[in-house]
Amino acid sequence: MSLEKTFPIYKKTHASGNVGYRVDMGFIGGRRVFKSFPSLESAERFQKRCLTAEARKKPADLRDLNDVVRHEVLAALAKLREHNASITQAVDFYLKHARPAKANATIGEVMELFKNVKLKSGRSGKYIETAWTSFFVPFRDHFKDCEIGDVTSDACERYFYRSKSWSTTTLRSHLRHVSVLFNFAIERGYAGVNPIDSVEKPKKPAGTSRNRVLSVENVIKILRFAYDNDYKQECAALVLIFFCGVRVEEVSRLTWEEIKLDEEYPVVALGEDQTKTGKSRFNPIPKNALEWLKMLRSEGKITPKNYRGRMRYLREKADAGIKQNSARICFASYHLARYEDAPKTAFLLGHDNPTLLYSTYRALVTKEASIRYWKITPNYDGRDRDSLPTAEEIDDARTKGIMRGLATDRK
Repeated sequence: MSLEKTFPIYKKTHASGNVGYRVDMGFIGGRRVFKSFPSLESAERFQKRCLTAEARKKPADLRDLNDVVRHEVLAALAKLREHNASITQAVDFYLKHARPAKANATIGEVMELFKNVKLKSGRSGKYIETAWTSFFVPFRDHFKDCEIGDVTSDACERYFYRSKSWSTTTLRSHLRHVSVLFNFAIERGYAGVNPIDSVEKPKKPAGTSRNRVLSVENVIKILRFAYDNDYKQECAALVLIFFCGVRVEEVSRLTWEEIKLDEEYPVVALGEDQTKTGKSRFNPIPKNALEWLKMLRSEGKITPKNYRGRMRYLREKADAGIKQNSARICFASYHLARYEDAPKTAFLLGHDNPTLLYSTYRALVTKEASIRYWKITPNYDGRDRDSLPTAEEIDDARTKGIMRGLATDRK
């Protein structure tokens, strides 16, 4: 009679009519013990853990191997003998270098490891917190913290498409973040495949950049409003975003020491600890921005306390049509239209290549508008003095000339 535990599962119907499942744990302390579960799926997961733990405590006896397996073992030993290696050495080498999927790691355990590794590698706490609370925890709780290797593509697809209120952007964000967690699990050997790869992806929504790019007149309007109404620090921040390609969150980490205004080639010196990507870069300060920044020059941090709140208030009061991320989209769009150099524009934005520039930050603006954009200084009103007058301006000037002539004749 075999003494090996098999942990059978029994279905049990309660007096209330509810159905449950019990895993037979065998005799413990002289009495048979059962562990109850609300669903067959959860009972099977527990049974699998128990069988794995039991197998590790009691390695297989050679007498339990069938003829085919014994032949396979003998053939493997013969191959290893040619290299003077043992089967134990071969197994250890495989486990170390092939990194096969490990058993029993739950979603929550992988999440904890992910958090620790990413924080040690220097990823921002804000990124970890957002991924954790908004994406990982709901996913873990929905799947009842099961083993991460047990999650299937079909189950993931039902999970992601269960909510009718999620926008396409929200859905794509969930898919992207959870996919990162599974790729991490694969790298660490806790999963063999990424089930998100087989989940149907929603079509990317149409870009909104065209609705966020400001006209030259509105850029002038918000900068002048900020300067005239004692929003000097916010004005400097806007100049750096509008004309130098600095991110909103990067501006908040800068001090005036990093704004090199008096050098032969003025630049914004962004250190590794100030950029979003952790890579330092030097963004040139164009002539029009140089005029603004020399006029606004101060000491200490560029941005004030409650920077985000004050910027929201400024956007509302200026009534210039500026929306969240408008300044960065303006820089990308007007820089690309003016210089027609996508790799350079992408570099100044802090991107590795132009893909994100074209997919997210670029809006169509005319060449003429881009020329005017890079002329925006504290004294520029948006009109080019050296440009040819319009037909309306010619008619207006002609009418005024006639009126002056008539007035002279009467005298």
